[in-house]
Amino acid sequence: MKSIGYWASQEQYSMQDLFKFVLEAERGGFNTTMTSDHFHPWHHDGGFGNFTWVWLAAAAERTKSMKFVTGVTAPVFRYNPAIIGQAFASLDALYPGRIALGVGTGEAMNEVSVGFDWPSPKIRLDRTIEALQIIKKLWNKVENGQQQQMSNEPYSNSSSISGNDFITFKGQYFKTKDAKLYTPPSSENIPLYMAASGSESIHAAANYTDGLITISKPDQAKEVFDRFDKAAREAGKDPLELEKIGKPKISYSEDYDKAFKSSDFWRATEIEDVFNTEINNPLKLQQKAEQEVSDEKLKKSTLIVTSIEDLIKPLEEYFDAGFTQIYLQSTSPDEVEFVQKFCNKVLPYFRDRQ
Repeated sequence: MKSIGYWASQEQYSMQDLFKFVLEAERGGFNTTMTSDHFHPWHHDGGFGNFTWVWLAAAAERTKSMKFVTGVTAPVFRYNPAIIGQAFASLDALYPGRIALGVGTGEAMNEVSVGFDWPSPKIRLDRTIEALQIIKKLWNKVENGQQQQMSNEPYSNSSSISGNDFITFKGQYFKTKDAKLYTPPSSENIPLYMAASGSESIHAAANYTDGLITISKPDQAKEVFDRFDKAAREAGKDPLELEKIGKPKISYSEDYDKAFKSSDFWRATEIEDVFNTEINNPLKLQQKAEQEVSDEKLKKSTLIVTSIEDLIKPLEEYFDAGFTQIYLQSTSPDEVEFVQKFCNKVLPYFRDRQ
């Protein structure tokens, strides 16, 4: 079923404000929240560096039934994949059926900042694939209705499961030795998604996860989804059972200039090939964005509206293009007002459309 979720930006707002927003979102009818997982923010001025896993536990405790997913956690350097597996299994043990994990190959601002070199996209993808294998093995994650089979991995690594579910994995980058989660997930199958754009990463997402996270706009999505569906079928999966997840960026205010000004926080995300940049300092990212990203380009990247109902048509285009889930990344000058008006005037329209 197609759904609209809320987005909690750990880089843009304090943890206390994010609690306020997500509680308002749940009261208004949102059922799911995706939240970013960063060490550094994209923007120096007014940026935050909340530790997402801490916030997730506190937010799940404060809400009644809201589901949470990271968008995304990078299992390449600063997080060991076995620890990711342990953390999200424990979250699921506390909040059964309300936790999901989104992964990606990361950004320099998060990994280089804590002491790691920034390798090629290929190496980051290979590390992510190994990490996914470890996480899934620790979770004893089910694939296609059956327990995962070690011999079916498209990427060859030495791995084994001994008695009592102890996991030994020997990859090029990551290893475990007789590892076992003594606090396993409560859910049989924690949802696992992957952010991807290039053909190899899309192929990996189809092979190893339950769905694709993409920043592609509706008019760019067909090629991405065609590749994903093809790779899923080759892996023996039904593409219709996999999620296709988008996150439109939105800024709402009755005053257009205020709405546009608020979108400036995300200007650095429009730097050309930004996800492969070696720049890790948010101040330098901000300065580069101010020099290279025009106002016109920023406006094209964001749905800037002065009437909340003006979001209906562009969001319909996401679903018409094949997206199954979208998470609203609002950078509105008054976030509570955005949530309330969206829940009152737009969310019911999409519920009735189901």
